[in-house]
Amino acid sequence: MEEEKQKLLDEVEPQTLHQQENISIKGQSARHLVMQKLMPKADSRVIVLRNMVGPEDVDETLREEIADECSKLGNVERVIIYKEKQSDDDDAEIIVKIFIEFTVVKGAETARDSLNGRFFAGRIVRCDIYDQALYEYNDLSG
Repeated sequence: MEEEKQKLLDEVEPQTLHQQENISIKGQSARHLVMQKLMPKADSRVIVLRNMVGPEDVDETLREEIADECSKLGNVERVIIYKEKQSDDDDAEIIVKIFIEFTVVKGAETARDSLNGRFFAGRIVRCDIYDQALYEYNDLSG
């Protein structure tokens, strides 16, 4: 599904001003994706941490450690540690995404600004605001 979305975006993503002015949209899915791109992003109370830990580093205390650390930046409502397999192959790479839901948007923004680019266990952490609607629909693939 995600590959189909990206393919549609690639197909309808105009590169030149002339292409942008003469864009042609076909089908319900393409129209929906274009509308999502045109709409301003809604405020979100959720951040996603990438490249913080590998799958071998996930243990029973990690969630609590992250919640404790992030609670210094805002009131944490929930922490989800999500292991995402990159393909259906048995030996496919697994990446770990950590989602932190704050009670208010300001907490998520403060955490993003504080955590993005930090070093943790020899890794550079990437931290972004995560789409609230995707999070609420349990879509952690973004």
